[in-house]
Amino acid sequence: MGNLVVLADVVTDVDGLGERIRNLLAGTVMSVMLVVSVITTWRKTNSVLAAGAAFLGAAALWFAVMNAVMFRDSVGETIKPGGGVAPPVTEGRGPAVVRVVEPADAPGPGGEVL
Repeated sequence: MGNLVVLADVVTDVDGLGERIRNLLAGTVMSVMLVVSVITTWRKTNSVLAAGAAFLGAAALWFAVMNAVMFRDSVGETIKPGGGVAPPVTEGRGPAVVRVVEPADAPGPGGEVL
């Protein structure tokens, strides 16, 4: 019984360590990358406008990374399979798509053979 308690403590510790590493990567590393991208853009172009655009792009990327779980969940709620038009797929069979192709020797829309 004591081994199970120790194993549970190890799992809890590893989970906490993983959470700290994720916070470090998402917070610190993304912030450093934001600053580096703005400084690099400004040095290469000597333009405040280009540096501002780099800042806005990096900030948007940082926001998306920090809120990835929210975006993942909202996409699952917003996009429904089939779009509500097709009937639900059951047992691996769904609606079929049929494409009719005319033979190559048939006259085209203008009456000529292609």
